[in-house]
Amino acid sequence: MLRWTIFLWLSGLAGCATLSGAPAGEAPLSPQADYTVQKALTYTPAGWPQAQVADLYQPQGRGPFPAVIVVHGGGWVRGDRFTMDGISKKLAEQGFVALNIEYRLAPEYIFPAALQDVQQSVRWLRAHADEYHVDPTRVGVWGYSAGAELAALLGTLSPGDPNFAADARVQAVVAGGTPADLRYAGDSSLVRDFVGDTLESRPDLYRDISPIAFVSADDPPTYLYHGTFDWVVYQINAVKMKQALDKAGVPAELYLLHGSGHIATFLFSRGAETEGLKFLRRYLR
Repeated sequence: MLRWTIFLWLSGLAGCATLSGAPAGEAPLSPQADYTVQKALTYTPAGWPQAQVADLYQPQGRGPFPAVIVVHGGGWVRGDRFTMDGISKKLAEQGFVALNIEYRLAPEYIFPAALQDVQQSVRWLRAHADEYHVDPTRVGVWGYSAGAELAALLGTLSPGDPNFAADARVQAVVAGGTPADLRYAGDSSLVRDFVGDTLESRPDLYRDISPIAFVSADDPPTYLYHGTFDWVVYQINAVKMKQALDKAGVPAELYLLHGSGHIATFLFSRGAETEGLKFLRRYLR
């Protein structure tokens, strides 16, 4: 009887999600469109510390299309672009050019190397806007976990902030399982490898990798999604990030998957990705 009760409780949680900040009565997504894929395009220039590649998903038609940089997770020390194939395909099917990138990994390359790679991918995409039928004024970014931290930094950094790049600004951010404040994770070996030091020794560096520290009124609209049972990146990261964006007057949405953990939220998004696509349609199309 106890097992059955627990099963029913967990099943109920698995079906629950809440979305705050989104408009009501929004139209469903468009029918899926055809697209092509170009594999392993080098987006870093000659002389870059380590050459990086990306797969480009191109909707059929002449555009110009909005575009989204796609950034994988893996704790900054592992992972590759192939884990984001599914999201990239969904973006292309909805009429977005998706650039699914790889970036330098820790501990061989510490921060800000990964962020600089993501910024370079934005430059590259805009430089090739005519070739790939991209509207350079409508570029967003979508990341999960470590990739979400990089995506959120891309959105929150402003002139005068460390590591800001004016030519890599984006117009929308989608971030799932986001480590918004790395100061919550000072005891994590992954974070130490990414930063290259401890929180006790370099609290300034931990601030410089925390998107929440740079939230301001000029940030682009941001969509966050997070599992409430995420014990890898605690839910408080998403809640506090949404509160900071709201306080700054930035359009922000938060989709909480009740009873879902960090990996489960990525593998079984239960509507979170669909709402993310609607969000991008609203702000980029």
